Amino acid sequence: MCRVLVADDDTQHLAIRKRLLEMAGHEAALAEDAPAARRLLEEFRPDVMVMDLRLPKLKDGLSLIRWVDEQRLSAKIAVKVIVLSGWTEELCDLPEEKLVACVLGKPIRNAQLLEAINAAVSSPARSHPSTAS
Repeated sequence: MCRVLVADDDTQHLAIRKRLLEMAGHEAALAEDAPAARRLLEEFRPDVMVMDLRLPKLKDGLSLIRWVDEQRLSAKIAVKVIVLSGWTEELCDLPEEKLVACVLGKPIRNAQLLEAINAAVSSPARSHPSTAS
């Protein structure tokens, strides 16, 4: 079991993913926009954040990923990020790509999402590029 934060502006997807995660034995919290995701990252302290790359009230999902990385560096949060996007090429070749555990293209199968969460939780913590030896 792990704690999973799901950030997506589609309330139907949020409800479906929450039920899926709880049926798989995970604890889930939901955020409909970037400010809610930031708040829940600090309060809920998830092991994994599953996020849509396009969230309301934010220039783009990449800025949330960069914020998460800054928080990891200051040891305020330790969370693995899984990005869901209908536009997976958006993240390819960008520096932010190394900050995420996995990028999954939409539509996503339930089994594929659960596998990605389990893999992210069981993988060792990523080193920040400037501290990696």
